[in-house]
Amino acid sequence: MKNLNHKTTRIFGIGNSARQDDGLGWAFLDEIQKKGSFKGELHYCYQLNIEDAELVADAEKVIFADAYASDLSEGYKIEKCKTNGEISYTTHALSPEAILALCENVYGKKPEAYVLKIKGFEWELSEGLTQPAKQNLSDALEMISEFL
Repeated sequence: MKNLNHKTTRIFGIGNSARQDDGLGWAFLDEIQKKGSFKGELHYCYQLNIEDAELVADAEKVIFADAYASDLSEGYKIEKCKTNGEISYTTHALSPEAILALCENVYGKKPEAYVLKIKGFEWELSEGLTQPAKQNLSDALEMISEFL
C-alpha cells in the first residue's frame, strides 16, 4: 500500500453511528476529517449501493472502512479488496467486492482498493462507540496514518 493521500483517493466509511460500534466506519472518517490534511474524498454510507460503483470508477485508490464483529487479533485488519465476480441487483446493499466488480464491468476500471475492518463489540440502538472499539479505531488510525 503506497501513499493514499491524493485527490483521486476515496474513503468510504460504512455504518450507522446510532447503533454503537456499527459507527466505526463513520468515526474513522470523522478522525481523518479532523486532521484536515487528507486530499481525497470521504463518503459516509449506511451501506454500499450500486451508485457507489461510479464514485469508485473515478478513483485511483479506494478504502472501504467498516465495523466487524468477527475476531481480529489486532483489533483491525486491512486487506486488498478484490472483485468477487458477483453482481447482485436483487439487494439494496452490496459488498466492497461487488462494488469493484460493478466498477470493472460497467466502467472498465479497477482501482487499487482495500477493506479496513475494525473490530466492534456492541450493536444496540445507542449513540457512541464502546471503549474497546475506540481503542481499535485509534490503533487502525495510527496504522493508516503513514499512508494518509
